[in-house]
Amino acid sequence: MITVPQVVRQVIQRSPFLGEALHKNIINYTGLARDMHEEVERETMKEVEIGSIVMALKRLKSGLANKSQLSKVLDNTPDLIVRSNLIELTLKNSDTLLQNQIKIIKLLKKDRQNFTTITQGVFETTIISNRDNKSIIKELFNDEKMVSELDNLSSITVHFNDDIVHIPGVYYMILKILAWDGMEIAEVVSTNSEFTIILKEAYVDRAFSLIKKLFSA
Repeated sequence: MITVPQVVRQVIQRSPFLGEALHKNIINYTGLARDMHEEVERETMKEVEIGSIVMALKRLKSGLANKSQLSKVLDNTPDLIVRSNLIELTLKNSDTLLQNQIKIIKLLKKDRQNFTTITQGVFETTIISNRDNKSIIKELFNDEKMVSELDNLSSITVHFNDDIVHIPGVYYMILKILAWDGMEIAEVVSTNSEFTIILKEAYVDRAFSLIKKLFSA
């Protein structure tokens, strides 16, 4: 019969992301144990305590070799940029929304320190900007249907080299370590070389620490 440590090892071995996170000691062991709990019980065909999986992970980590293809990327610390005092407004798409987007971009682009990003989906459009711009944006989009409004947000932007788009799993790892730590992500925005996470201000210090540790040798 297969044992708990054997199942845990199998799970880690088939995922270079988990192996890298264990190697760098940035895993929330309890969060990961809960994540794999169902599979461990299914494979061992018995009830398994979360603590038993945590113990197996800690023992596995001590003998884990760092062979992940992500190692080269994760051992080079990218630029990390933190912004605070942000808001997020989500609006229902409409025929007039695009025209108002152009107006807001023209209005706010004069201030180079201003942070504003607009993401248009199939049914909704999200605007993230500095809190100081809230009244301007709401006034401009006054005739549009508001879906949601979030305050007290911060962002962490990770600035990579241009070839990051060819490295699988990097964005996944960032989001996963934050999820294991129980952080709620409000929004994710990316460009060719930038990955920006929008989250509650209360989480930003912890999130910054985890991301920085992920990219430390």
